[in-house]
Amino acid sequence: MKGIDISHHNTVDWEAAKQAGLKFAMLRCGYGSDLKEQDDRNFEANVEACDRLGIPWGAYLYSYALNTADAKSELAHLLRLLKGKKPLFPIAIDMEDGDGYKEKHGMPSRQTLTDIIRTVCAGLQEAGYLAAYYVNKDWYNRMIYPEQLSEYVFWYARPGVEKPDEACALWQNEIMSTGGEWPGVETDGKNGSDTDISFQDFPTLVKNKGLNGWKIENPVSIDTTMDVHKARGQWYGVKCSAADPSKIELYAGTPDIVTVIPVRRTQTEQFFLVVPIGQPGQSTGIWTRYGGEEDTAARRFVFWIS
Repeated sequence: MKGIDISHHNTVDWEAAKQAGLKFAMLRCGYGSDLKEQDDRNFEANVEACDRLGIPWGAYLYSYALNTADAKSELAHLLRLLKGKKPLFPIAIDMEDGDGYKEKHGMPSRQTLTDIIRTVCAGLQEAGYLAAYYVNKDWYNRMIYPEQLSEYVFWYARPGVEKPDEACALWQNEIMSTGGEWPGVETDGKNGSDTDISFQDFPTLVKNKGLNGWKIENPVSIDTTMDVHKARGQWYGVKCSAADPSKIELYAGTPDIVTVIPVRRTQTEQFFLVVPIGQPGQSTGIWTRYGGEEDTAARRFVFWIS
């Protein structure tokens, strides 16, 4: 999935960019602490254009934090600008030192830089967003401890190579100096753009998990939402509905407590029997999954053996 990352330095003809096959955009929302004068002046217009044209977008904030107190202000900056919006791609903290600010003011230690990223990402996660961090190869290897950040999306700045040399979900594969360009995009009045590749279907992930302001849209509807109590040998019937009922799975979270048996299918519905086989007092969550995709798995109710 091909995309771009942009800021106010870019002028974008969004219609032309989409026509050329653009699948997503990472939009800079601002930089540094939570000051309105540090908002990216094109962010709101870029969001409006992407939403109007159906281009999935995420956002990033360029970090100037030197400690975790600064990081908390940058988190507040992100949350203020994201309020009321529904991005479909991750929200990232951009960790680099392109203008030398950190070096000039005392480069934080490797652990502090890692803690800055974690402070922002954990705060985003707590607020219900899919959190990410952006660093280049040098920062990944020398400036942070990536093993402490494994629960967050890694956006890897590694332009000008055939493929990334670290596992990542987002890859900045080109910048202007390595030949990056996209139809309809200029940078400071010149043809060229940073370009990116996504290795993950973030829109589906975000919607299925109810992140970034989206409500969960489970592809499977079910007629049971309350806990069920049945004695051994007493079966319970469940009706599930979906666009393709052959893809519906109903299963127990804990094995050997119930047996789930598919019994009848219509054009839109699949019926199951849940039969308790365990001991009185045992319970298990009953889950649905659609098409074998783990991102669609959801616990629907609890079955108790009475």
